[in-house]
Amino acid sequence: MDEESKEKPRITVIAYSKDDFMSRKLSDIREVLGIDGYDVVWVNVDSVSLVPELKEVLGIHDVFVRDFKKGAGRPRVMVFPDHLFVLLHQIYETGGGLKRERIGLFLKGNLLVTVQEISGDVFDPIRESIRKGEGLFRERGADYLLFALLEAIVENYVPIIERISSRMEELEARILSRGDETVLHRIHGIRREILFMRRTVFPLLEAFRKLELEGGRFFKEETRPCIEELHDHVMEVLEILEGQRELANSLVELYYSTISMKTNDIIRILTVVSTIFIPLTFITGLYGMNFRYMPELYWRYGYPFVLLLMLAIALGMLLYFRKKRWI
Repeated sequence: MDEESKEKPRITVIAYSKDDFMSRKLSDIREVLGIDGYDVVWVNVDSVSLVPELKEVLGIHDVFVRDFKKGAGRPRVMVFPDHLFVLLHQIYETGGGLKRERIGLFLKGNLLVTVQEISGDVFDPIRESIRKGEGLFRERGADYLLFALLEAIVENYVPIIERISSRMEELEARILSRGDETVLHRIHGIRREILFMRRTVFPLLEAFRKLELEGGRFFKEETRPCIEELHDHVMEVLEILEGQRELANSLVELYYSTISMKTNDIIRILTVVSTIFIPLTFITGLYGMNFRYMPELYWRYGYPFVLLLMLAIALGMLLYFRKKRWI
């Protein structure tokens, strides 16, 4: 019995007016029809399995059901005669990277329904503000609540991007200290995350523009400027993402430049060593020819003289290279 209760979809409702507030869990979506006397009724469903039932009880269009059944898709806005439907994605950070979750928002009169794939979202500050009567929520309608939810989703992208930026700064310092292959793998991972976020955020431009132009009648006069700000906010997020993408590309270039510089240093050292040993090899090769009549072969100090000569040549070349700033 406990297992069944755990698997049962969670339905919560928050209803409020200027001087009234109510929050509770529902066991059946049909209970929503019995909630009245409030200016705004916000129903949150933490399961996609209830979408067909929402269609039956609330008269949601088939597009709502079809889009959730399709799985991952582009954000979109659908405007109907008596209700509005918005589909977009929340992004979360997990141990394995970024995760995307679909969320649907349905607005009909004073009723706002949010449908999520799993429990957990970025709306807790909004719930707390409504409960405490803070902000404009109690004074505005469901249209303002819809704007606030959309804005919360978009604003949640920013701290994720900032954390990606912090990771890139750490990688930049690591590249300059020691650029190993693990750094390059991490940079490519960040580039994939930035691309993932851009693919999620960019379609919002079209969706919010459509919400502003075609869904204007669902928003009161004081809320319409807020909807226009959503489009600008998305543009700002995209500009940040573009800057992060360029920074990630520059990190790749920095990595290869660092590797190239280290390789050049190694080649320079090897070249200096090889150059020093060229005359030394010539001398040892000259006296290793084993001709019978070589005057220095029978000289008592010949061996130490040759060693000192080779040492003097090596030291002289090192001083010359140092003077030329080659080493």
